[in-house]
Amino acid sequence: MRSKLLPTGLYSLETGSAVDCELKAYSAELDRVYSELDILLREAFVSTAETYGITLREKCVGKERTDLTLARRRELLMLREMQAAGGHGIADLNQLIESLGVTDYSVSIVHRHCKITITVGDSLTDAQKADFEKGINAFAPVTFETIFTYTA
Repeated sequence: MRSKLLPTGLYSLETGSAVDCELKAYSAELDRVYSELDILLREAFVSTAETYGITLREKCVGKERTDLTLARRRELLMLREMQAAGGHGIADLNQLIESLGVTDYSVSIVHRHCKITITVGDSLTDAQKADFEKGINAFAPVTFETIFTYTA
């Protein structure tokens, strides 16, 4: 701002003047705002998020996975976001289940009867169960019946 004001000749920009002090105050606050914007931009994307960006996304798709490394948490979130265009094989289903935050599970698919049975051993709240089932049902073929059982 100093470089923009100096050519006008309207302001006294000497060290310690009122305008100089005000510019320093603006500068300090703008530095803080730019720092917060940098953090916000970093946390907005899975590939660069380090704290609350990862946590909030995990809560949206399942449960928070603080037991995993940051790299693994990112990997699972990216897998989850790629599932919208993914396939419908058993490997894809396993990746989806893990990306939803479930680690203790088994899957049984009976093609002849068009049934998928998913048994979950993880302890989930009712809300987490609903989110989990919603995520799986969005993935599963509509011609299959999906059965969920919870053992914990």
